[in-house]
Amino acid sequence: MLTIFLTITPIFLIILFGFGFKRTGFPGNDFWEPAERLAFYVLLPALLVHNLAVADLSGLEVGRIVATVLSLATVMTAAVVVLKPLLGIDGAAFTSVLQGTIRLNAYLGFAVAEAFFGAPGLTITAVMVAIMMPLVNIISIGAMAIWAGTARPEWKRIARQIATNPLILACVLGAALNVLQLEPPGWIMGVFKIVSSAALPIALLCVGAGLDIEVGRTRRGVMALTCGLKLAVMPLAAFFIARALGIDGLTLTVMVVFAGTAGSPAAYILSRQLGGDAPLMAGILTVETALTALTLPVILALVM
Repeated sequence: MLTIFLTITPIFLIILFGFGFKRTGFPGNDFWEPAERLAFYVLLPALLVHNLAVADLSGLEVGRIVATVLSLATVMTAAVVVLKPLLGIDGAAFTSVLQGTIRLNAYLGFAVAEAFFGAPGLTITAVMVAIMMPLVNIISIGAMAIWAGTARPEWKRIARQIATNPLILACVLGAALNVLQLEPPGWIMGVFKIVSSAALPIALLCVGAGLDIEVGRTRRGVMALTCGLKLAVMPLAAFFIARALGIDGLTLTVMVVFAGTAGSPAAYILSRQLGGDAPLMAGILTVETALTALTLPVILALVM
């Protein structure tokens, strides 16, 4: 347990650095949005392409991973919908609870996978991201249309946004290079390797910069329930679903750990754009990220 805690500590220290930098105005308030765009559009895609292109996918049970992710998203969404009458909140707030329950933080997932499992863990995480990201976006946007009183979603535009998502495109490109056994020139892969080395530090700093302690002090009951669903129930559900589908070993471990990460910062952006409860969403994400520092070591100790 101590070894796990010491291994995961640097990840959350970098997040704390980002939080501290943002609060002290260093290196400038205009830094963080471009940095997040750089991580999302360049650095993380480079990390995905580099790792997937050279990964050994032959032993990866992609079909079972797909089935597990689909089942997990369905089960958790259904659980939140069933609980809705008991929450006593309006539709906009409900969409924040839903997003806080089903979304996964790719930045944290990749960082933990690299720290504990190296390249094989990154590969499994990348496959999960490629499946989960479009799925939870569709569920979240649909929920906004149903419960938040937003206009009917433009599904063609949504499909285009998903199809052009840089992380998904990077997964497809890296997997295609691998499956087709196409080996880019060494200098190109060298560029990808150098660029990808900056991905996780920058991404984690941006996660810290996005935390907001003040909004985490309101509506504690709703936030506590959401955090419990996300950080305890979801990894437990991932374990039982994956085992029922015959997944074990490293794949099982990575899937359970990734399911136990905090919600994605993208949830706040979506809430703000489509009429959800953005302040509540920010509070949920802040508390989940803080609690993940405590819950992930426990999850890792149980599944490793």
